[in-house]
Amino acid sequence: MDHIRENPSGITITDISKEMGYSRNTVSKYIAILQLKDKIYSKSIGRYNLYFSVKTSFIPKNTIISVFKAFIKTLKETLPNQGSIYKELGKKFLQHFEYKFGKSLMKEFAALKKVSDPKPHLEFFKKLYPSFNFLQDTMEITEMRFEKNNKKAIYRFKNSEFLETHDDYIYYFYIVAGIAEAYLSEELSRNVECEIIEIHVRDKKENSYVDMSIEIE
Repeated sequence: MDHIRENPSGITITDISKEMGYSRNTVSKYIAILQLKDKIYSKSIGRYNLYFSVKTSFIPKNTIISVFKAFIKTLKETLPNQGSIYKELGKKFLQHFEYKFGKSLMKEFAALKKVSDPKPHLEFFKKLYPSFNFLQDTMEITEMRFEKNNKKAIYRFKNSEFLETHDDYIYYFYIVAGIAEAYLSEELSRNVECEIIEIHVRDKKENSYVDMSIEIE
């Protein structure tokens, strides 16, 4: 069942057999039992019989990220050199997407709203962002530095699923900039500007990074 659920586009008996290390006869027996119990169903596609879960409770993370990557690459090919447009897309995206943070984070954020000094807000963003970007467990903000009397902070993003040895997916970060700017502006009721400062793509993925700034007036 785990193998079938983790392959929402369908999986064959042969594939299950290879991945689990059981014979095709053994897998076929349990497939038949699961079908009798209405846990799975099959489709004939070409010369293959593919098996699917009757109740798909989740979509694998790698599938979602693959869809995002394909979408972003398509946008980049259609509208190249248009970072500002992707930032606006991020702002609009936030109007139609609701994500609830944990109670402890929101309690801390609520207390900060009474603080006029921008620095605590900028420090808090470093903690808040990884919680929001739940699809990327490995992504991290490795560096943070302040400018303009602590009204502006530069964040360095590394180990992102969207940072490769090429620039196919870099507009993801412009979308992130738009989301961050719109969210912080609304929550803080202050003028916030978020910009992509530098994008460094290297021969090794671990050496690639993006620098993004947030300035709070």
